Amino acid sequence: MACQPSCQTAPHPPADAERLTRSQPLLGTLVTITVHGGDRVALNAAVNAAFDEVRAVDRLLSIHRLDSELSQLNQSASTQSTVISPALFDVLQKAFALAAQSEGAFDPTVRPLVDLWGFIKKENYRIPTEAELRAALLRVGHHHVEFNATARSIRFAKADMSIDPGGFGKGYAVDRAVERLRALGVTSAMVKAGGDLRVLGLPPGAEQWIVQIEDPDKRGQRVSIALRGGALSTSGNYENFFEIAGVRYGHLLDPRTGWPVRTVLSCTVTAPTCLEADALATACSVLGTAKSMERLGARYGLRLITDENGQQRVHQSPLFPK
Repeated sequence: MACQPSCQTAPHPPADAERLTRSQPLLGTLVTITVHGGDRVALNAAVNAAFDEVRAVDRLLSIHRLDSELSQLNQSASTQSTVISPALFDVLQKAFALAAQSEGAFDPTVRPLVDLWGFIKKENYRIPTEAELRAALLRVGHHHVEFNATARSIRFAKADMSIDPGGFGKGYAVDRAVERLRALGVTSAMVKAGGDLRVLGLPPGAEQWIVQIEDPDKRGQRVSIALRGGALSTSGNYENFFEIAGVRYGHLLDPRTGWPVRTVLSCTVTAPTCLEADALATACSVLGTAKSMERLGARYGLRLITDENGQQRVHQSPLFPK
C-alpha cells in the first residue's frame, strides 16, 4: 500500500519556535498562512513571499479579471492554437491529467454549465431548460482540449469552450505558496485557502496537525482529523447554492449531465499536493461513493458524506487519516 501524507515523517521545529499566522482575502476566499521558526523577521518575509505566489496565481488563473492569462486563453483558443507561459501550461497539464484519471468526473471545461446555472458570479441563479443543457454540454469535455508540448500551446477543438479553474485553482495556489515557503527555509507551515490546505513539516511538540472538516449542515459540528503531511481538500454544495420550491441546487455539477450533484453532501480528499486533492474532491462528489472508492480509494484518502433516504452516512477509505 502506498504511503499517504498521513503516514509520512517530518522534522519537528524547535520547541521554542516562533508562531506567526496571517490572513488575506484572496482568490475569492480567506487565505491563511501559519508558520513556525526561530526568526520572526525571516518568517514575516517568507509569508510575504508566499502571499505573492497566491497573487501571482490570481493573475494567472482568475476568470473574474480580463487581464489574467487564462481569461486571454479562453478568448483565443477556440479560433487558434495559443502559446502560453510555462506556468499556465504546467498547471493545465496537471489539471487535465486529473480529468482523464477521473474519466471526466472532474472536468476543467465545465464553465459553460456553471455559467448557465449562475454559479460563476453567484447571482441570477436559475434552472436551465433541457435544451439549454444539451447546447452547453456540446461545449464541455476535457478531451476536446489539444495540448502541444513542443510549441507549448493549447487549442480548443470546439467553439466557445472555456476553462474554469474553480476545481483546481485554489489547490494550485496553496501548492505554490507552500513550495515558496520551503524554498525560503521554512520547515513548519500550514497554508489554507477556503476548503483547501496543505502542511509542511510538523508543528512544535506535536506529531500531527489538527485540521477540521466542515459540517455539511453548517451547524458547527465539525470533525477534527490528524494530518501528518501533504494536502487536504473538501468540496460540498453547502457554500454556493440556491433553493427553489424547497429543492437545493448546488454548484458542484456533473459534467456528463449538467445537473448538480445530489447524493454526496461533501467529500474530503487527502493527497500529496493540494491541486490533486482539490480536483479529486470534485471528482469524487460526482462519481459517488462506490466508484470513488473503486477508482481512487487505494491511492488517496477519501471521506464522503452522503444523504441516503434522509440519513447522513460517512464513508472512508483505508488511507484517510484518523
